[in-house]
Amino acid sequence: MTRPPYEEPRKGNPNRLTIRQHVFPAASIARFGNAEGRVCLHDLERNLVRLASPDDLVFCARRSWDQRAEAGYMKQIEDAFQEVAEGVLDGTIAEIAGAKRNATNQFFALWYMRSRHRNLDVLEVEVQGLAGDRLTREQEENLESNGYVFVREGGRFPARQLNGLQLQFRIHQYVRAELSGVQWGIVRAQEGEFIVPDVPLHAIVPIAPALSLVAAAPSGFITKENVAEINRSVRTASQSYYFARDFSCCPL
Repeated sequence: MTRPPYEEPRKGNPNRLTIRQHVFPAASIARFGNAEGRVCLHDLERNLVRLASPDDLVFCARRSWDQRAEAGYMKQIEDAFQEVAEGVLDGTIAEIAGAKRNATNQFFALWYMRSRHRNLDVLEVEVQGLAGDRLTREQEENLESNGYVFVREGGRFPARQLNGLQLQFRIHQYVRAELSGVQWGIVRAQEGEFIVPDVPLHAIVPIAPALSLVAAAPSGFITKENVAEINRSVRTASQSYYFARDFSCCPL
């Protein structure tokens, strides 16, 4: 996968800004790990299959949205959904309703949008009519780490800041327009395991190798043939990679 450029932080990254930004959370990837904690990854661009850890760069954008987004609303969405996922896994949640449905909607929209906006075309965007401020890199990073948006001299915005704002708007709009009436079913495979795409197309959120949340589907067990149908549609939508616990267990 060709890696686009990104703005590197100061040496040593003293503000601890997040550089590797997961598109699908590391905690979610880890649930598909084998005994060594790694998943089976099919790299479509290189046409190879390899093992990958949840922190592998393939799963990450590199500073494509700002720290305000990463540590703010994105983390809130992820944390709320991980509580739902854990509850489904341990059996304390048997229905995705109310706040749990909202958390799932928000999470799917977050994953959907991040996967489509994980690369920046440019690193700066100039806005006419704004003077901006002459800031040192230390000042910029102090502002960013505290959740502020800034404008550089000449009306230049770091593109990651605008991407973070646009993602927040797109997530909100997607939930309202596409997911407002969605009911999620808790779907378990009788046989076989699910694969996970890099770019979700259908409203399916894999939680564990044999467990997914599926929109407009009743909760319950599905056959190996149903799992294969889901896997085929997920594989077709994938652009650069897809992964699973063990591809030999994933019917297609």
